[in-house]
Amino acid sequence: MSFLVLKNICKRYGPVTAVEDFNLEVEKGEFISLLGPSGCGKTTTLQMIAGFEEPTEGSISVDGRDMTSVEPNARDIGIVFQSYALFPHMTVAENVGFGLEMRNVPKQERLQRVAETLDLVHLGDFVDRFPKALSGGQRQRVALARAIVIKPQLLLLDEPLSALDAKIRESMQIELRNIQNTVGVTTILVTHDQAEAMAMSDRIAVMNNARLAQLGAPFEIYEKPGDSFTSNFLGSTNMFEGKVTRVSDGNLSISCAGFELSISGQAETGETVSLGIRPEKIALVEAGEGLLNATVSTRIFLGTSWLYQIDSELGRFSVTLQNTGKNVAGEGDTVGLAWHNDAIRMLREELVA
Repeated sequence: MSFLVLKNICKRYGPVTAVEDFNLEVEKGEFISLLGPSGCGKTTTLQMIAGFEEPTEGSISVDGRDMTSVEPNARDIGIVFQSYALFPHMTVAENVGFGLEMRNVPKQERLQRVAETLDLVHLGDFVDRFPKALSGGQRQRVALARAIVIKPQLLLLDEPLSALDAKIRESMQIELRNIQNTVGVTTILVTHDQAEAMAMSDRIAVMNNARLAQLGAPFEIYEKPGDSFTSNFLGSTNMFEGKVTRVSDGNLSISCAGFELSISGQAETGETVSLGIRPEKIALVEAGEGLLNATVSTRIFLGTSWLYQIDSELGRFSVTLQNTGKNVAGEGDTVGLAWHNDAIRMLREELVA
């Protein structure tokens, strides 16, 4: 049996449905991200796991125990919020030890566990500082230490890194994942940051319109998105249409602006289908040597890569090329677009509530 099980979870506020028929099974020690745009239901789902909200329908169980109606303070859960929520009048050590004190842990054991946990988050030299003397990244480490020092059975992270600047956020992503691996606690992260979810998660639960759109490992979801929403939300995708001309044993021949594609999929002959390809899967070649010609509209240098906007008969394409230090096509140039057929994905329309 899975460690955390959400079965047919629904949450309604009057006529508004925040979460609809949500199912999720999480293994012990696994790191799962709930990823989606604002209003998709991810934070409400986290609040139901924490016990701050009770499901309108469905059940939540942890390690075989029904937790659906259990009070938050009886769920043995550690929570880290975006706002840190540190006590400003307490030192780092006092903030981290507060939960242990509330659980009547003996003083000597409490001091030892606080010291060990602060060493784990690289704050062993900051025990006597107050929150106002810490940077944002350091405050977030204190909040994390406070959550894990109690040795919870579940760790819930509610967009904990969104208030940090980009460089600190990236380093904290790596550090947080390393700490989670060391502690081994089952973790649920709520985020709207696609890169964060892909960098930290064992699996990602993509949510849209109050429902689970797709669940899988980061590489799996990125390479094989199930619908147009997931494809565009987890990275960017160039979308275009084609007409199915032939179907044979699960393989489709598709006509697109004068050239033929051959991909696997399910469709009927004569059907118009939506297709997608990631910007980094497209190569720029000499005009006339690709599948179709196109004109460079915009070229932006990003340091490690070049980003292109290119106009073609199929519409505007975004193309990302690695910076190799060599000269690349400029604005106004005519180029050819080329790709492998297995880079093309046939995408169904996104789920509408």
